[in-house]
Amino acid sequence: MAETKRENALPGDRVVLGFILMAAAMFVIPIRDGIAKYMTDALPVFIIAWGTYVSAAIVAVPIALKLHGSAALLPAGLGSQTARTLLLVASMTVFFLSIRTVPLANAISAYFVAPFVAAALAPVVLKERLTIPIIVAVVGGFIGVIIVMRPEGDFDLNILWAVLAGILFAFYMLATRLAARQAPPMAALAYQAVLGAIILTPFALWSGLDGIVAFVGLFAAVGVLQSLSHGLSIAAFRFAPAGLLAPLVYLEIVAAVIVGFVAFGDWPEIQTWIGIAVILSAGALVALKRQ
Repeated sequence: MAETKRENALPGDRVVLGFILMAAAMFVIPIRDGIAKYMTDALPVFIIAWGTYVSAAIVAVPIALKLHGSAALLPAGLGSQTARTLLLVASMTVFFLSIRTVPLANAISAYFVAPFVAAALAPVVLKERLTIPIIVAVVGGFIGVIIVMRPEGDFDLNILWAVLAGILFAFYMLATRLAARQAPPMAALAYQAVLGAIILTPFALWSGLDGIVAFVGLFAAVGVLQSLSHGLSIAAFRFAPAGLLAPLVYLEIVAAVIVGFVAFGDWPEIQTWIGIAVILSAGALVALKRQ
């Protein structure tokens, strides 16, 4: 009888664990971005992006090889994996261009145009059904992003890089869904890291590698954090349904506020808080209704 009760309680415990893992993943990402923002004062953006992928590859490749063997470096669906990597590399690089001057919370809020662009395009690309709540949420999300951008006030043009990063990531999300289950997640991560490093190498050499040695420790931290966030999110989806976990991605904005304040003294103004609240509400609605 005791064993039966324990088995019945396990699914609920697993869902809670999934929530904890997903929340942890969302809090790890802004720490990585905070380190990148710190390095923009001393290093070109292409160097930071290149170093991020190199360090991620150093962490991810040995794990992928251990789990999947040499096939991990040439995963199934190579064409789609390559297309997704190109979109991801472009998205991250232009996002780093934004955070040179834009507070982290504002940049990540603008970046979260991605789920709304993906939701708007899903009926065309993925043949998903478009409902009234989704339309309302998409419109609300765009309004929230515009509020954060403050086009009528103290407007920093660099925030447009964050919006472009979000749009590119939206296409990455759609490409990922089209290529779903073609390759194990860790193999896909390793391939993305290696290919991303290769793609960015000419840009890094063009920018010049002077001074990079002083930041090796920070790049190592970025690689660990990037792989950790990916691993935590993969584990979360093993314990809880995607529909329950999807709204938690918006915790990244909350985490960005905390990291921005602690590391850089950036505290969002009232208008930014209003925009964040609109984005969080609309994003949660998109996530729940799409599931």
